[in-house]
Amino acid sequence: MSQRVLVFGDAHIPARRDSIPEAFYTHIQETTYDLALITGDLVRESDMRSALPPLPRSFIVVGNMDYSSQYNFHEQIQLDEFNILLLHGTQLRPRGNIKQLSEIVQKIGADIAIHGHTHTASIELYKDQLFLNPGTISGATGGWAGKTDASFIELEVSKDRLLVTLFHTDWKVVKESTVRFRKHESRIIRL
Repeated sequence: MSQRVLVFGDAHIPARRDSIPEAFYTHIQETTYDLALITGDLVRESDMRSALPPLPRSFIVVGNMDYSSQYNFHEQIQLDEFNILLLHGTQLRPRGNIKQLSEIVQKIGADIAIHGHTHTASIELYKDQLFLNPGTISGATGGWAGKTDASFIELEVSKDRLLVTLFHTDWKVVKESTVRFRKHESRIIRL
């Protein structure tokens, strides 16, 4: 039996944005998720939750804009055969530094790192480890005004198999891209 996981972050609601794309809202509302993994920078959690459909059981980490948050800086989650590190990524220099993140992942024995902070979605395989960045679900820019492309990730986990779907919009068209992975021994392999 597979598990479906919603992965998003960098909402910055209500400081930089007050909603998510309507197509994202509808998709999330119509999908049954077992879990949500949230990379932080919610800003005000109650407002962020109001801007989204009801969420399933969630693991949330604190971002650099989440003042007085009760969440941890990182979480380690086991989903079937995959050990996942969830963090915002504030400590990475420069932002999104995969080499530095790979060292952290190796040190703690994880297979996958889910991180945010860059507002740019990515799916990267590096040194047999998988790095996922869901981007910004609300299209929040790095500043205090405007909007950029919005994105989130959906995972389908089944034993040693992982289906990663990236949802991305430029506010006109929603594009989906899907990549399949498998864990073999201690390595993540793209299928």
